[in-house]
Amino acid sequence: MASRPFFYSICSFNLPVFFYSLNPLATQDIMTQKSATLWTLPFKVLAILNVFIFLGFDTLLPTLTLYLESHRHSQSVIGQIFSVFIISAIFSRAMAPRLVASFRPIVLIRVGLFICALAVIGYYFALTAFTASIARFFHGLGFGLASTLVTAVAAQIIPVNRMAQGLGFLGLGVIITLSVGPFIGIWLMENMGFLTLFLTVSSFYVLGLIWTFVLPDICLPSPPDGTKPKPVLICLEALVPSTLMFLTGLAVSAGVVYMALYNKEIGLNYCDLFFGFSTIGIILTRIFSGPLQDRFGHRVVIPPAIGLMVISTIIITQFQSLATVLAASVLWGLSTGTLFPCLQALAFSSTRPQSRTAVASSLFNSLDIGFGIGSIAFGFIAEMSNSYRAVYWGAAVNAIIFLVFYLFYYLIVHPNTNKSNKSAIS
Repeated sequence: MASRPFFYSICSFNLPVFFYSLNPLATQDIMTQKSATLWTLPFKVLAILNVFIFLGFDTLLPTLTLYLESHRHSQSVIGQIFSVFIISAIFSRAMAPRLVASFRPIVLIRVGLFICALAVIGYYFALTAFTASIARFFHGLGFGLASTLVTAVAAQIIPVNRMAQGLGFLGLGVIITLSVGPFIGIWLMENMGFLTLFLTVSSFYVLGLIWTFVLPDICLPSPPDGTKPKPVLICLEALVPSTLMFLTGLAVSAGVVYMALYNKEIGLNYCDLFFGFSTIGIILTRIFSGPLQDRFGHRVVIPPAIGLMVISTIIITQFQSLATVLAASVLWGLSTGTLFPCLQALAFSSTRPQSRTAVASSLFNSLDIGFGIGSIAFGFIAEMSNSYRAVYWGAAVNAIIFLVFYLFYYLIVHPNTNKSNKSAIS
């Protein structure tokens, strides 16, 4: 019992807490005292842990395809191998609520990280499409489990009146790894080779696994009747936020999957600048969007974000110069950077505490399903119109549908659901 406060005090350089922690009863007191603040040690640990989880994923984004290509796999086969990851991640997230009823969340997070570390090493020995798919399956399994439960545990310890801000900061490191990870991966591949690349990525997960031992054993609320939850693909309690997250995934697929092809089609070479400046927009919005939602409610934040998405996608269809690219990229970053944490906060604050894991699973699954369907649907639109410009007109229509659905539900169907801290169900 005394070992956990010891870690708290050492990692936060708080000597008075260290001496107090020698008391075996100190754990509960320390956690109670810090529960009213956002930047507690457990929250900091979860934020760093989230970085390790997504750094491992993002580092392999541009390099794993090249590794598979080096073994003479066709593009269609590589696409199938990558799709296995999404399928297994969705499966593990659907099973997470039931697993939490039997095992402590911290144990499941460690299991997820351990599976990821082994799966990444397995890539190096996966010389056939079948063995690569097996490694990819287990990577998705561990990633889905760890990422879902880190978010669920974070939502459990973040003060309700700072939910949007907390989830925004939790995801800030993920946005940074999306820029840093591919750079690290390409540098390791070109200078050290694939074995060093996979060992390094595996070490990210091992470091995350070690880091979990600083994290207190935080429990998630279970159903009051003691029954084990059934596997959940989409949580009905969070059906509306999950639907909005699905529409967000559709839009993001257009921006991520087809931007390079669209730039090539219109004769521009600004794809890297688009992603770079959109990252800046995402970082900027994490500073103010969360506190705004926590103070004034989601109606003040989400509709303007959707409006920015409509404007940015329309500007993308009119790409002609560097100025239009930079304007669209910043607006795109402000929009998507706002929607992710604010939809998460909306979902967590309007559902029961014992549904934390199911809600986190539902949101991630909705995003992945939207991204997968969007990648296929927008590709079909591009093929039918013989132009990638049509993809972004489709994304603009999708954003308008998002806005209409949001306004209809939260202004007409449930007009009293606004402020996160007032809508929480305890």
